[in-house]
Amino acid sequence: MTKKIWGIALVCSLLLAGCGGRSSGKDGASNYIVGGSTSVQPLMEQLAEKYNESTGALVTVQGGGSSVGTKGTIDGTFDVGMVSRDLKEDEAEKLDETIIAWDGIIVIVNKDNPVQDLSLDQVKKIFTGEIINWKDVGGEDKEIAVVSREEGSGTRDGFESVVGFETAELISNSDIQNATGSVISDVSGNTHAIGYISLGSNSNQVKAVSIEGVKADEDTIKDGSYKLRRPFTLCVIKGSEEAEALFEFIFSDEGKAIIQEQKYIPVERAE
Repeated sequence: MTKKIWGIALVCSLLLAGCGGRSSGKDGASNYIVGGSTSVQPLMEQLAEKYNESTGALVTVQGGGSSVGTKGTIDGTFDVGMVSRDLKEDEAEKLDETIIAWDGIIVIVNKDNPVQDLSLDQVKKIFTGEIINWKDVGGEDKEIAVVSREEGSGTRDGFESVVGFETAELISNSDIQNATGSVISDVSGNTHAIGYISLGSNSNQVKAVSIEGVKADEDTIKDGSYKLRRPFTLCVIKGSEEAEALFEFIFSDEGKAIIQEQKYIPVERAE
């Protein structure tokens, strides 16, 4: 081996990350790039911060959306992808998915509204403008005032994907709010309003309606009987165990506590 080639090999061995390897923290903990769903992102940032503190590793978290997460994991941009929906068939062929938490979304109405229950189809028709009067779903003869979140909101993305309509289909005169507190305030102040928020943000200022006869709580969201739920999922290339240490932390008591602190529902890791 010439001196020049030997020198290149030595540099690669010292700068492993720059020549295709992965740098590590203390005790050999690997560094990872995690990217994808903006809904999962805030939770993952909290998990990554604690993981980094305890291992000395560097887990960086980026947004971009669920589809960015799956594509980036498949093409190697990310070590771990974040997804807040079910994997599509072509994605599932290349990726292993692990649900780390559930997010329940509740439909809220004014406390004086007599409506107690709605079907998922009725919710869809209300938010797309097909049903515009409360009398058509068992309420008073009053026009429905739809309150929604802004485009880019993770809660809005999850709500629309589970209910089953596109952003462009949202009723045009909906009241758009950029925070959960604003949605609650609008609905509490208007007897004819309807909105949606994450379960963890539920407030006694408003009333959560049941969906198809099922109230939202930790048990009904876990078992799937409450339909307005979405998974917070991490995905890796099929067969990969490279991020196993990160997954072990997420499913540890410390990781589950962080998930609960962020008002999501932790799950046991599937065997």
